[in-house]
Amino acid sequence: MKSYDHKEIEKKWRDIWEKDELYKTPNEVSNKKNFYCLVEFPYPSGNLHVGHWYAFSITDIYARYKRMQGFNVLFPIGFDAFGLPAENAAIKRGLNPREWTYDNIDYMKTQIKSMGTSFDWSRELATCDPEYYKWTQWFFTQFVKNDLAYQAETTVNWCPSCKTVLANEQVVDGHCDRCDSDVEHKKMNQWMIRATKYADRLLDDLETLEWPHAIKQAQREWIGKSEGANVVFKLKESEKEIVVYTTRVDTIFSGTFVILAPEHNLINELKEKISNWEEVESYIKEAQKKTDVSRMESKDKTGVQLKGLTAVNPATGEDIGVWITDFVLVQYGTGAVFADAHDERDFELAKKYDIPLKVSIVPENTDEEEVIGLEKCFSGEGILINSGQFDGLTSRDARTKITEWLKEKNLAEKTTNYKLRDWGVSRQRYWGCPIPIIHCKKCGAVPVPEKDLPVELPEIDDYLPRDDGKSPLSKAAEWVNVDCPECGEKAERETDTLDTFVDSSWYFLRYADPKNTERFADQNILANWSPVDFYSGGAEHTTMHLLYSRLFQKILFDLNLVAEKEPYARRMNRGLILGPDGNKMSKSKGNVIDPDEIVVRLGSDTVRSYLAFIGPYNEVGSYPWDPNGVVGVRRFLERMYGVVDKHIKDETPEEVDNLLHKTIKKVSEDMELFKFNTAISSLMILTNLIEKEGISKKDFGITVRLLSPIAPHTSEEIWHLLGNEESVHINEWPEYDEKKTIDESISIALQVNGKVRSEINISHEESESKIKEMALQDEKIQKWIGGKEVKKVIYVKGKLVSIVTS
Repeated sequence: MKSYDHKEIEKKWRDIWEKDELYKTPNEVSNKKNFYCLVEFPYPSGNLHVGHWYAFSITDIYARYKRMQGFNVLFPIGFDAFGLPAENAAIKRGLNPREWTYDNIDYMKTQIKSMGTSFDWSRELATCDPEYYKWTQWFFTQFVKNDLAYQAETTVNWCPSCKTVLANEQVVDGHCDRCDSDVEHKKMNQWMIRATKYADRLLDDLETLEWPHAIKQAQREWIGKSEGANVVFKLKESEKEIVVYTTRVDTIFSGTFVILAPEHNLINELKEKISNWEEVESYIKEAQKKTDVSRMESKDKTGVQLKGLTAVNPATGEDIGVWITDFVLVQYGTGAVFADAHDERDFELAKKYDIPLKVSIVPENTDEEEVIGLEKCFSGEGILINSGQFDGLTSRDARTKITEWLKEKNLAEKTTNYKLRDWGVSRQRYWGCPIPIIHCKKCGAVPVPEKDLPVELPEIDDYLPRDDGKSPLSKAAEWVNVDCPECGEKAERETDTLDTFVDSSWYFLRYADPKNTERFADQNILANWSPVDFYSGGAEHTTMHLLYSRLFQKILFDLNLVAEKEPYARRMNRGLILGPDGNKMSKSKGNVIDPDEIVVRLGSDTVRSYLAFIGPYNEVGSYPWDPNGVVGVRRFLERMYGVVDKHIKDETPEEVDNLLHKTIKKVSEDMELFKFNTAISSLMILTNLIEKEGISKKDFGITVRLLSPIAPHTSEEIWHLLGNEESVHINEWPEYDEKKTIDESISIALQVNGKVRSEINISHEESESKIKEMALQDEKIQKWIGGKEVKKVIYVKGKLVSIVTS
């Protein structure tokens, strides 16, 4: 037999699989249950990194396993192809973004196939294909018609260098993540989707999902539901009022100043009454350069008093100062808070600027001197003091009673708030899905009729961003100027494009029926695959893509376009592969692993198997790349390949047979739990024994079937060397004999007063009374018992006997 030549073996079988359309999935198979296995589709950056390999090849193991279990598995792939990174990369290279993107897709398809993945390429899609974004546009027109999308002026992150709006995650420490320019906050007309309308349903329906707690909790925090009250603080210098939202009205008696967000409308409205306007205006301009995240997380608390304004605390009747600070956000609550000694940020600000503080809550049953002395901030629940008739109440009781008291005076109203905001989807860039709206002076914003979809992205020579904040599409005069579809008068197209998160919010639906030209998907076909049974992705998408696609699904459900309220039955976030030095891979650190080089040298199956072996896929962890570990996995595959030539016997020895059945059980359990690392360890242990004792051709075929999801090329080659004709990948998953997985005897520990002092071997059939008797008669135990009285003998089945003496 020839030596293990991974290059020859892997190319041969990939060509055969593709020719035979081995992984093309029918929508229904009469005797099989459907299983939809989904992995987040990639952005066509032009080169696969180790993260792509970890995402695709390890999920492929699970998809292959489910097929062998007898499921009709849909495992599709496509490309999240629109976006500013492509546009910037194309501009840098002097290319058209379309040309750059499609070239990258072609190259990445070759790379993805080189992994030996079992994707159904017949369902491939790209979000930049007009056949796809026609339906993205159609969805948007339905949203507009049903008042689920609207246009409004809103504050956005603006990069003056890239000349576009940036999403929050594209801003790092107040700078653009691409060009490092200072990001500005500016008001612009944006198209919005009504995410806030669905806040409660997005929150409540999390309870129905079998998702990891961490993912659900991250979404809960992002939605940020809170119960509180809007409280009125009157101004002495004006009839206008400051309405404050608070979840801690129990602390209001210690409120010694009010804080407004720098963008709060009242500031400009009361400009003439503010005596230090220049100082205030300068602070506002600096605040607008920062992102919401950096403002909230900044350790240095800053602010400016609005001199000339005085508010009245509605609980105490006392005059208090009015300030602005950038850690208060205008879009959360009312954009105003009252400040007191019981909030860490307020406490720090007051200490910094010598603002008076008062205490109105103390901790229950603990030392309160430091709190009363204002040496430290107490922000927890406690007992009220210095709060008039509410003294002695707990925080919980006081919140209810104080709200009711202020409500009777028309100074408060119980309310619910959310951190979640409506989703701004306008982007001022060329390479994106055109927003299908026509602006008419007479008719307003008119959705493009379905018969005119898709509104195709025009070919333009100059797709560089403009200085005035308008999209490059505004330069395409012939494309922009159209007749209004309602009145026929001259009108103009919307020139912004959609946020790419809109494209990726529904792609999984299109995979069910990607060639349909009449609908986004046939409802009967969609019913075969909904909801997605298993979705694997990156933790970084937990609160953006994952939340937006849930929102999208709920809107489609309300519009009777889908039958499921939730898109994904099960979600799992994968871990992160680090560089060999234990740090996150980065070109600047020189620790980036090029998988292509390792594939050439050691083979695709080696890389797949090593990534599966590096750590449990079901835990969000970080795993350093170990060059020695890769080589060790390669040797394991070589040894498996060599069994056919060196270790095949007529009969399988009993010891090997028993271990084989234990391995089937262990690998099957590990596959379900995504513990591919321990599954491979079990196969390595079995291989060690096979090399010593030998194995029959039939039983080695079972071993190869266990390996096949992990190392598909190598397994296919060995399978055929064993004389089989059909593919190993369409065979059934092996079953084990339970009797052969149980050892004739097992070793259990013997404890005396909680410490292990000996051990004995027992049979599985042995009675409990006999096991206790054996434990007490053990020579070592006799020495530890001595002449002491035995008070208890406890048997923990299959594990230990615990003896308690006087």
